[in-house]
Amino acid sequence: MNLSVQHINSIPVEKQQTEIVERKGIGHPDSIADGLAENVSRALCKEYMEHFGYIMHHNTDECQIVGGQSKPKFGGGYIIEPVYILLVGRATAMVGEKRLPIRAIAIKSAHSYLENHFPNLDADTHVMLDCKIWEGSHDLKSVYDSRKGLANDTSVGVGYAPLSETEKLTLHMEKHINNDLKKRFPELGEDVKVMSCRDGGRIHITVAIAMVDKYIPDSSHYINVKEEVKNELMDFSSKFTHREVNIDVNTADDPEKGCAHMPPLCLYIL
Repeated sequence: MNLSVQHINSIPVEKQQTEIVERKGIGHPDSIADGLAENVSRALCKEYMEHFGYIMHHNTDECQIVGGQSKPKFGGGYIIEPVYILLVGRATAMVGEKRLPIRAIAIKSAHSYLENHFPNLDADTHVMLDCKIWEGSHDLKSVYDSRKGLANDTSVGVGYAPLSETEKLTLHMEKHINNDLKKRFPELGEDVKVMSCRDGGRIHITVAIAMVDKYIPDSSHYINVKEEVKNELMDFSSKFTHREVNIDVNTADDPEKGCAHMPPLCLYIL
């Protein structure tokens, strides 16, 4: 192994004038695609180990999500068109005379992931799951063997530490919303995004939280929940920084037009 250490001649992030950080929650489409792909990979690995004793060639990181349509309204709306999810990639199905039902394994795994992580989603009716995963090329499979540490691709990993103050605040705020706050506010959905912009000693945070309409009877309830959540987050931010913090929640709302960030049932549909 060749190791090269080089000094980086740049200003540390904490000392720079401007810093922008974003964190997407589990219900964001990007996070859903990643979660499904990883869950399918784990399910295949389990099957490979059970049937063959080692992990065989597979790539399942090409999940595609096509948004559906919904009709939100206070007290509960309905789904017009379900979300379409396509599981794509390559996976070894044939070993000698033995064949694994890789597509059935993938569909079952994806369905289970949606059921376990999205309580307001009906995985049977609100989503159409499809799978086109199949065998990779012979050339790619021939140079892969997990038993010998052989791979069929190149990859690089990048990491850094420690997190800046703004990064810590952004990361933990999203986790706080999707874990602690949701236990007290069932109105909050899984589709959460936190974006923080630090300008010198001030941090401005924009939070987008899709809300579940069946738990919100009217506009005043929505506004009250949004204000309570904002106050909670202001208190929460003081645990991570002494800088001046300003928080806006669901800035796309237009109360005069009755527009609220509130698609029904499962909030990543829009």
